[in-house]
Amino acid sequence: MSLILIFFYNILVVPVMIVGFYTGALFNAKMREGRRARKNQFTRIEDDITNAAGRKRILFHCTSAGEWLQAVPIIERLKSLNPKLFIIVSFFSPSGFKFARNPAEVDLKFYLPLDLKRSARRLFKLLQPDLWIISKFDVWPNHVMVASNLKIPMVITSATLSADSGRNKGISRVFNKFIYNKISHFFPISDDDKKRFQALVPGENKYTLAGDTRYDHVYNRGQKASDAGDVTLFAENKGITIIAGSTWPPDEKQVLPVLAELIQEYPDLRVIIVPHELHESHLRDIESVFSRYDIKCERYTDFSGHGTATTDVVIFNTIGLLARLYKQTHIAFIGGSFGKGTHNVMEPAVFGQPVLFGPNHLNSYEAGELLNTGAAFRVTNQYEFREKVRLLIHDSVLRKSMGEKARNLITNNIGATAIIIKTLKEKYGIIS
Repeated sequence: MSLILIFFYNILVVPVMIVGFYTGALFNAKMREGRRARKNQFTRIEDDITNAAGRKRILFHCTSAGEWLQAVPIIERLKSLNPKLFIIVSFFSPSGFKFARNPAEVDLKFYLPLDLKRSARRLFKLLQPDLWIISKFDVWPNHVMVASNLKIPMVITSATLSADSGRNKGISRVFNKFIYNKISHFFPISDDDKKRFQALVPGENKYTLAGDTRYDHVYNRGQKASDAGDVTLFAENKGITIIAGSTWPPDEKQVLPVLAELIQEYPDLRVIIVPHELHESHLRDIESVFSRYDIKCERYTDFSGHGTATTDVVIFNTIGLLARLYKQTHIAFIGGSFGKGTHNVMEPAVFGQPVLFGPNHLNSYEAGELLNTGAAFRVTNQYEFREKVRLLIHDSVLRKSMGEKARNLITNNIGATAIIIKTLKEKYGIIS
């Protein structure tokens, strides 16, 4: 049955995937960038892999930026233990590829080829990794099959399988049972995730409950952000500052009108908007919302380096400062949560901020944990967002209490990286 499903995957699903990818690239800038970058990249890989001669090679795969952040603490720790390790990282999305900018930690990075058997075989024979680490969940069947045939150990770190995942339902469940049984070891982030994986791959010997390495990354990043100092924004700190981070248009439709109304209601309120996409039309759309309320905005690059903002609303049109911004604000709304799924809720939490997000947060285990510990509010519409922000503005005791619970959640859950490194060393001897 499983081999039949693999056959149909290759003759039906893979062709549709390829056609969809190349068709989508005609209309989507990210897909177009991914298509362009994949062209002739094997030539570059062949050149760069020569630097790996005589060195142990560890291949990481990260779908996008979030999965990369989960891989970073492991990579940094591995490199600190053995600087001679050759670290290779593949990405599916340009968001992740561009995010990995530190050449000191990564020796080779590239876009994972589309899931064709011949591409996977060529890739793994070229790279010859001693270990393949998949961050979180991005499992490509043909790549897994080829790696298994070549006896390459495969592990999934920060492994998640949500309760509503289609991977564990219907015909997909049968197919994934076959594929996931090829994985050598799982590092689930929670006992619930472990149990859901065990429905696909029974037993205990393939599992080590480790937690989420993103806690380690966020904690480490928070330490660095604290050392880096504040981002110069407003001339004086006169009240509450709210940040809306990693927002998309569906988020902005709900939160921006409310924030504009709250600025009119509370003259001491300051607002920072950090959109996920920074293209000009998107920035103009954000500005137009506030202009309807006769509220002026400034883009960060208009004053950075030569002064401070002259308005109460700053829109960030540059990247790389989000962690530092969370450090100097009081209330955080996290974007993506009125769309496909919330972004990183832990970055503001590490600085002791109460967190708000929209209804779509099941993709984030940490969002659920923040709710369970009383450190966050889930809002489903403008009315709920307005009422929760008003509550936090007025009740400083509640605001500080929620923030403290958020910070404790992070500090109490660091350590996943150490567990993973210890297990990898025992099972695969990759450190020496």
